[in-house]
Amino acid sequence: MFRLKSLYSRIMSTNAGKWAVVGSLIGVVAGIGAIILYLLINLVTEYLLTELTGFSPPRSGIVSGIAPYHFSPYRSWMIPVSLVVGGLLVAIILNKTAPEAKGHGTDAAIDAFHNKNGRIRRRIPIVKTIASALTIGSGGSAGREGPTAQIAAGFGSFIADIFHLNDHDRRIATASGIGAGIGSIFLAPLGGAILSTEILYKKDFEVEALIPSTIASVVGYSIFGYYTGYKTIFSIPPDTVIGFFHPESLLVYLIIGMITGLAAILYIKLFYGISGIFEKMKRLNPYLKPAIGGLFVGIIAIFFPQILGLGYGWVQQILDGNLTLFGQNQVNVFLLLFLLFVLKLVATALSIGSEGSGGVFAPGMVSGAFLGAALGIPIHAMLPFISEDEVVIVSMISMFGGASKAPIAIIIMGTEMTGTYALFIPLMLATTVSYFVSGNNTIYRSQVLDRSQSPAHADEYKKPILDEIPIYTAMKRDYIYVSKNASIKEGVSKIRESRTKGIVVEDNHILEGYLSIENIPSNVNYDDPVEKVMNENIPTIGKSESLHSALNRLISEPTGKLVVIEDENSKSVCGTITLTEISEAYNREIRRIKEANRVLNTGIR
Repeated sequence: MFRLKSLYSRIMSTNAGKWAVVGSLIGVVAGIGAIILYLLINLVTEYLLTELTGFSPPRSGIVSGIAPYHFSPYRSWMIPVSLVVGGLLVAIILNKTAPEAKGHGTDAAIDAFHNKNGRIRRRIPIVKTIASALTIGSGGSAGREGPTAQIAAGFGSFIADIFHLNDHDRRIATASGIGAGIGSIFLAPLGGAILSTEILYKKDFEVEALIPSTIASVVGYSIFGYYTGYKTIFSIPPDTVIGFFHPESLLVYLIIGMITGLAAILYIKLFYGISGIFEKMKRLNPYLKPAIGGLFVGIIAIFFPQILGLGYGWVQQILDGNLTLFGQNQVNVFLLLFLLFVLKLVATALSIGSEGSGGVFAPGMVSGAFLGAALGIPIHAMLPFISEDEVVIVSMISMFGGASKAPIAIIIMGTEMTGTYALFIPLMLATTVSYFVSGNNTIYRSQVLDRSQSPAHADEYKKPILDEIPIYTAMKRDYIYVSKNASIKEGVSKIRESRTKGIVVEDNHILEGYLSIENIPSNVNYDDPVEKVMNENIPTIGKSESLHSALNRLISEPTGKLVVIEDENSKSVCGTITLTEISEAYNREIRRIKEANRVLNTGIR
């Protein structure tokens, strides 16, 4: 037992060992959590949506043996009932147990990183899983990546407490959970790992999270992939050739990037516009909000069932070329696909913004796919060397890359989700353009601009400690001095007494000069007055200046001492300052800050 404890201590004492253990544990929970959520969504879909309505949506490429989907007779008028029932159950669960689990989970995890030292209540992952399964399974337009991210991020917070990690490491563990959760559920481990560093900011990276998140994502992917068979979310038909073969197509992808950038803005404005309406309904019973949102989604879905649930299956049907699901001629297909692009955004805002539960990642990509399928019809007609599937994939990825402010991670995830790097160049161009066109608009409102704007890094961007301490609080007031009329012998004696290289020459606190060993000639008459050898080029500094300024001056001052005066125009001596006084003041301030943080952290716990 002693050897095991000793081995554990040695592993946890190293950065590599600590994150290998913590990252692996987070990855295990991310993978298992992804499986549980996946099964629960399928279960609720089968026993609520399908049982009530007879409607069964198409499945994504992750499911083996996919056949062309055909509409079967179903009770469309019962779709609102399924969504209302799901909304009521979600409202009861969330309001009774964890109201903060409402909305999209990734944003809540980002907020925990920046503002709560990575702390997430332990019940959140469980509540989020159940509520999201009900929202999505009953037909709500939401994604499963947000809940999975919050599950793994919540466990990251929990494991940090178990291992007594500090606040910094807890934040890293939480960020790693975000990446592991999304990387697992999307079967995109590399993209998920990079996402954990990128999604926290609009224009920055949390580089320290990369290694822990990589470990966690690989483990989570391995577990979830083992269950699903290591398939990609979307499969490209074997007879479909996609790739970048014509440089002139870059102009098309640039235009697609501009369009999807504007589409990303529309997504964000619609989402928070509709969410804002529900937030203002203060008098409305909170138990009714998700039901009302579900009712509106259900009414839309009576006529357009393609907006229900995750929507991955519809994207798969588009990639498979099964466009007859959307109309019998190209004009009708174009119009319906464009309409579905808008309606999917509206349905997502109603499902999640009404205080439902689910992610915004998947709906954003599905909406982008509908838009891409619509754009692909005229583009392929004019430029046959660009296939419709290429436009769908590029639009899908670039739209959410702009909306999420995580373009690099989304580009990589796009290649992992489709199982091909053939469109890497078009994806890079379109997503980058979309990122810039969408500006500072983001679907994740808890994101901050960069590290300097994050409360998690506030101490790093504060002014140096010495900048905040004025010299007069640290200077030596009982300094040793000598009169200019005293003998040089007396002056040398006082220099030795001071244990420094020089002392102040003054008369009634009025500065006269400075006596240092270096300025005394070897053949001097020690009975002569100090005035004969004192230095009138005196190293002085004002008492109101900072210790940082004093430190900079002392670095180049041979005597190692500065005379502190009232101000630069004064000869009134207040004291002296050396590196010793600066060091003592710095250590006092560090002790004060540590004690304040200890009290604060104790109070939080």
